[in-house]
Amino acid sequence: MRLLVVTNLYPPQELGGYGRAMADFVWGLLQRGHQLQVLTGDAPYLEETSNTFTSKGRGPSGEPVERTLQLKGSYEGGVQILQDLAACAAVDQANAQLLRGWLAQGWDGVLVGNLDLLGPELLRVLLEPGIAVLHHVGFVTAPFKPSQMPTAPHYTLVAASRAVRFSLVVEGLPVHQAPVVYPGARTELFGQQATGRAPAVDQVCALSAAGHSLGSPANPLKLGFAGLLMGSKGAHTLVQAVIALHREGFSVQANLAGGSFQPGYRQQMERLLAEAGLADQVRFVGQLDRQRLARFWGLHQIGVFASTYPEAFGIVAAEVMASGLALCTTGVGGAAELIEPGVSGVTFAPGDPASLVDGLRPLLQDPDHLQQLARTGQQRVRAHFSVKAAAEQLERLF
Repeated sequence: MRLLVVTNLYPPQELGGYGRAMADFVWGLLQRGHQLQVLTGDAPYLEETSNTFTSKGRGPSGEPVERTLQLKGSYEGGVQILQDLAACAAVDQANAQLLRGWLAQGWDGVLVGNLDLLGPELLRVLLEPGIAVLHHVGFVTAPFKPSQMPTAPHYTLVAASRAVRFSLVVEGLPVHQAPVVYPGARTELFGQQATGRAPAVDQVCALSAAGHSLGSPANPLKLGFAGLLMGSKGAHTLVQAVIALHREGFSVQANLAGGSFQPGYRQQMERLLAEAGLADQVRFVGQLDRQRLARFWGLHQIGVFASTYPEAFGIVAAEVMASGLALCTTGVGGAAELIEPGVSGVTFAPGDPASLVDGLRPLLQDPDHLQQLARTGQQRVRAHFSVKAAAEQLERLF
């Protein structure tokens, strides 16, 4: 099939996981022999937060990318929405003209992603040729009002999780039977098969058997976090838990990967750590591309997914599991669908460091259970949440 992909941002210009999920779908569909063209907006200021480099006009998998759609606002320094109605109308007109030119080239279907700063007005244009339009919704909030929901039979809204579908129904969209396609993880890029390093949880068990209990100076607990440094991603919960565990006498190290998005947020965490005398035990390593992220996870025994706001899915959590770590997660939104609590991961209350400590303490006392959680989680994500499986689903829907 020849497929056109339309979304607001696309790697290496990315902000969070939605753009990366769309790029992964493209990779998966390319692997299945389809031809794809990406049409997206241009936000060069976001490339500074990414370590993924691609040649001009190409995406991460070599797919052709045109960054000629106009955005009704900017993500620079936070979300800035264009307020001038006449200017918004001019952007809509320009984008419609651009899309009609692309659609005239003949496609078998259109895959739509994030419409933020583009607007649902684009959907009317995309539906004009009468070809299949799959709109993958990766937020728990609706991309349009119920009155704007397309009724064309060749339009299909696809939810990123059951939680997304439920949330859209609550908002009044008639999507009770909408298909669910999880964004998934590029499982082949994580874990020992990708890095050549044995999981860190295996070393924990060996040291514990040798008499060095987990959480001792000779066998410290190593926690990892990846995500934008902003309050809703919950990195502060991890920092506060590290401080609490230290006060209980445990030796704990933590590394946090991700670019700063909320002014002053990282500095607040650094002050807390300095006051506790733990500035050397917690490091902020910045934004990492996927190859370096795979190596990053390989240094830790537990990955902490601490989001406080409902997530559509939680690609980071899936990548933690694929890497062979035990996952401690708030399980907000679709992230709850990744694990079976106590079997393939551990849950804790959002924004509650004491709850996170309560989830970590039993693992400190039972490294064998920690190792089993990690192995079961890795098997689960590879079996049920891979990008390859998602691409097969999208293919069938088209």
